[in-house]
Amino acid sequence: MQWNGKEWVAEAPPTRKASSRVKRLGATAVEAGLVTALAFGLIAGSTFAAKGGAGGGRHGGGGSSTGGSGTVSLVTPPVVDKNGNGAANWSDVVRFNVSTGSTSQPWVSLTCSQGGVVVAQGTEGYFAGALDDGNFGLYSPQWTGGAADCIASLKTYSGSVLASASFHVGA
Repeated sequence: MQWNGKEWVAEAPPTRKASSRVKRLGATAVEAGLVTALAFGLIAGSTFAAKGGAGGGRHGGGGSSTGGSGTVSLVTPPVVDKNGNGAANWSDVVRFNVSTGSTSQPWVSLTCSQGGVVVAQGTEGYFAGALDDGNFGLYSPQWTGGAADCIASLKTYSGSVLASASFHVGA
């Protein structure tokens, strides 16, 4: 009941616009897509962080190459150098020096192979605001030991390759 200033009157039940099932399903689908994209991004950033490289086709080197409009080169010694030899080996952690005027958001993609079989790959952002730390672990569930050959590619967000460098990772 509600007082209208003269008398008590019964309250009308609140009118509620029924939500459309299609709208609810659409909103749920969008939310699920965003959660999936976020989850994949977090998984890819950590799981596929298993990649790396050493230097210019020779163990212990720090090769670089230029192509397009940028450069990419291995930082030596590795960020984590488990055997202390100053060169990239399996289970070390490495990062790269990058330089480009072609994009404000450069990425480094790394692919490592043993005998032609890809054993580790991943991508890290090399710009302020990237959610990545720029480090690549030289190991993965498929790469449990041994030497590998790796290729680091400096790329734009759209995937255009600006430069690349090949590296050998010691056992």
